[in-house]
Amino acid sequence: MNQKRHAALSTATILATAGFVLFDAARLSAQEQPAEDATVLEQIVVTARRREEKIQNAPVAVTAISGEDLGKGRTDTMEDVAFKTPNVLFNGQGGPVSIRGVTSLGISGGVDRQPAVGMFLDDVYIARPMGYPFILEDLERVEVVRGSQATLYGKNTIGGAVNLISREPGDTAGGEFSATIGTDLDSRFKAAFETPIEGTGWAVRTSAAWSGNRGYIENLVNGDDVSDTDVFGGRVVATGEVGDGTRVKIIGDFTRDRSDGGLWYAPLPLAFDHKATHDFEPDNSVDSGGVSVRIDHDFETVRLTSVTAFRGHEMSSYLDGDFTATPYIGQAQEETQRQFSQELRLSSLDDDVFRWSGGLFYMHERFEGTQFFDLVSFPRNVWSRDVFEQSADTFSVFGEASYFVTPQWELSAGGRYTYDRKSTTSEISSPSGSFMFGTPGRAEGDVSFSNFSPEAAITYHVSEGNIAYAKISRGYKSGGISPYIEEDGSANRYDPETTMSYELGTKATSDDGRFTLAASLFYIDWKDQQAVIYTTPFTRVYRNAAAATSKGFEIEATAQLTEEIGLRGGYGYTHARYDEFVDTVMGADYSGNDLPFAPRHSFSAGVNFTRELEAGATLKAGIDYTFRSSYAFTSDNKYRQDPTHLVDAHIGIEKDGWSASLWAKNLTDERYLKNYFSYSGTDMGVAAAGRTVGITLAKVW
Repeated sequence: MNQKRHAALSTATILATAGFVLFDAARLSAQEQPAEDATVLEQIVVTARRREEKIQNAPVAVTAISGEDLGKGRTDTMEDVAFKTPNVLFNGQGGPVSIRGVTSLGISGGVDRQPAVGMFLDDVYIARPMGYPFILEDLERVEVVRGSQATLYGKNTIGGAVNLISREPGDTAGGEFSATIGTDLDSRFKAAFETPIEGTGWAVRTSAAWSGNRGYIENLVNGDDVSDTDVFGGRVVATGEVGDGTRVKIIGDFTRDRSDGGLWYAPLPLAFDHKATHDFEPDNSVDSGGVSVRIDHDFETVRLTSVTAFRGHEMSSYLDGDFTATPYIGQAQEETQRQFSQELRLSSLDDDVFRWSGGLFYMHERFEGTQFFDLVSFPRNVWSRDVFEQSADTFSVFGEASYFVTPQWELSAGGRYTYDRKSTTSEISSPSGSFMFGTPGRAEGDVSFSNFSPEAAITYHVSEGNIAYAKISRGYKSGGISPYIEEDGSANRYDPETTMSYELGTKATSDDGRFTLAASLFYIDWKDQQAVIYTTPFTRVYRNAAAATSKGFEIEATAQLTEEIGLRGGYGYTHARYDEFVDTVMGADYSGNDLPFAPRHSFSAGVNFTRELEAGATLKAGIDYTFRSSYAFTSDNKYRQDPTHLVDAHIGIEKDGWSASLWAKNLTDERYLKNYFSYSGTDMGVAAAGRTVGITLAKVW
């Protein structure tokens, strides 16, 4: 333990020295720019710390993608967001979000997937990945906050958090319509309308979008194109004032997904050729949505915020279980989830010298998930299954305070106390009599956990948009009872996992506002990591069986070279490995292996070009390049994704609210896997889509 603490302190010292050197270099470079140039970068405001502040003044590692850069042909999914953010990876098989190497069990954990990176839609925590938005449509911005966020965001944010902020209605009536068509009939139709309600102080915005394509994988069994998309989503946002100093925001959203599921696994040579051999016709449906009400009331010196939300999802997915042309095995998963959450926050309004915030949080969740696995010769209603039911409650109290000791030095401290309790039932049965899900059994159990996660930071404010900071924080991911059953027939209980994160950072802005730089260095000590291990060669359970360390750094920069040309770039380095992880039953020692879904290097760069043409038209164009180095999908590191290079581009013309844009995703037709697993010793995978080209026509008024 002392050696690890010494290593952590040594690393922190090195990172501190490097961070301040980097800060000084960036500051000097910024001061050399001509102050008389009127061309400046647009100021980005974020809510990464649960209060509005300029991104360059926030002592936190955060990447923000504005609504202008979101949408079809641009940044359209969480995978797109991850590629443009250093040290972040999105994989549906995994966490699904991994930040700085910190992620969760993914599909290996069975039906109960508890993320390590929190997903928040308008301040509302989405408890399970099946409830995540499929497409990023009609959002104001997306924020990716790196590093443990336990104090302000709560449990299951040991890796960080993703904030999705809905677009609000404006002060005047308006609307938009867009239509997209591309290769493989890749289509998107969107309509939105907003208007103030005269004489009420209220305004409403509604939006709806449908996305579809015919699929990009050929099923060799029947020649059909598969891995299609069929998604409809809608959102209503109403904002208004009730009395003096009280603002209300009501948001409702719904998503209906009837895509075929996309899990067209095939041996890798076929997968990379966008081919599969499945005899089983998939049947997939996912419905998700929710309603939230936010109320802000300003008293003389404090603001009271209430966020009340109800969300849920239902999913059903049946697919080929042997991934061959032989009608042999089928598998399926069904989920029903409902959650209610209530958060109350008090925060100071006078932020000159002393600012603070604190509050209470409660969440109740009911979840039922079932996995099926059996011979397709049996009717589906008698397939062998594992039924998992859980009722969970979370209670939290949290607070944070910051004090300016001098006009430059700011000290911050905070913490969150969390109490979790869960009641769970797991039952394995085989109505067919094939026992393909293992020995039948039933286990029930109740567990509870409590945790206090503190954090502390010191920030040096050089000037507006120029800061340096150091931060230490503790993260907490809840324990529970898994869907699996112990060898003795009892419930499989496991404990929480925790992280201690050390971070040094700096942000610099040139005096003329044309250049920004943000850099951070981190060290993460991950304890009691939840992992799946085997109790017999045929049965597996959750255990707090692993410990890991992640260290690295990130650099992001933006530059507005001229009124017409803007640049952005980012680089991340993560060295994330298991310190200890041994599966004694299988005779496997993963100690020293890379953590799954943790590429060592990540890089992205982009250039945007805007030019005013004659007759009031505007030309807009851009090109983006992203890179991820090799990474493993599993703890044994037996198969690694090859380095991935992606190029996206767009060019379009706008005039009088009309626009036409030609765009391309994966312009070089790079082949890489989005899913992988080893099936009876055979490497199986699903490759991501290749080159997609399309055109979007839109009208905004």
